[in-house]
Amino acid sequence: MKKKIIGVLVAALCGTSAVHAEFPEKAIRIVVPFAAGGGVDALARPFAKELGQILGQSIVVENKPSNTGQIGATDIARANADGYSLLLSSAAFGTTPAFYPQVPYNPIKDFSPVMIMAAAPQVLVASKKFNAGSLQDVLARAKQSDKINFALSASTGIQALATAMLAQQAKVDFMKIPYKGAGAAFVDLISGEVDLMIDNPASSLVHVRSGKLQVLATTGAKRMDILPDVPTIAETLPGFEARNWFVLAAPAGTPAAVIDKLNDASRQALNSPAMKEMLARDGLDLIADRPPEAATFLKAEVEKWATLVKTSNLQAQ
Repeated sequence: MKKKIIGVLVAALCGTSAVHAEFPEKAIRIVVPFAAGGGVDALARPFAKELGQILGQSIVVENKPSNTGQIGATDIARANADGYSLLLSSAAFGTTPAFYPQVPYNPIKDFSPVMIMAAAPQVLVASKKFNAGSLQDVLARAKQSDKINFALSASTGIQALATAMLAQQAKVDFMKIPYKGAGAAFVDLISGEVDLMIDNPASSLVHVRSGKLQVLATTGAKRMDILPDVPTIAETLPGFEARNWFVLAAPAGTPAAVIDKLNDASRQALNSPAMKEMLARDGLDLIADRPPEAATFLKAEVEKWATLVKTSNLQAQ
């Protein structure tokens, strides 16, 4: 009887392994919780093409837009934990719950991260009409009680959080001007109606290269390869770091073998010539880490920004 039970268990385990080895047997959907054409969508579509070729299945990108990404994230948190429904989101995935305690998902408990795909330092850009040529100039003016305006393209994104962290660490105050998206903010920044903005490099550097804006600093721990002459904020305020990162995640409980297969295929996809060229063009640093590293990173980011939101009394607007 004992041998028979052991035999059944071994057979069951072998059968489970076979199922996982055959994954994927059908199309996989990747939910992007933001509108088509945005930064997350722009990463998801070429990635899905490369990933599909590696896995030998169709990868369907599905946009479920909302301002903070809650709708798409909730969809995947509640999806079957079989590897066929994935979320590809930005740092908003980890920062949104700090502003909305009642959000219907927990970024740590309700997901199994496949990987952190890439991360992008942000850039501090200034109007050409703003009389400051460096971050030190900005902070000196702020400490003299000059009214310096900061455009915020959203109140809960990594750009707004980086702005709040800058003010907190430098012990200065800025006048924050909220906008419904970066497009409207750029209009006023270029015209000189507002002074400064922290934004992602993909959209900001277009205006810098055309001579409409100047870039004063970047928000990563090290200088950006595409902006080697631009100092980091950390060179003035040691320890400062604020990057927008991109995560690929499955529902919690997805089998480890499936997560590992998705991780291996995703690493191959991100290291393809087409993806590496795109990441470099948009100022994104390739990370492509393993699931345990991704889980550690997510936990640290969630805690870091939740603490800032609480200590700075930040509110969603």
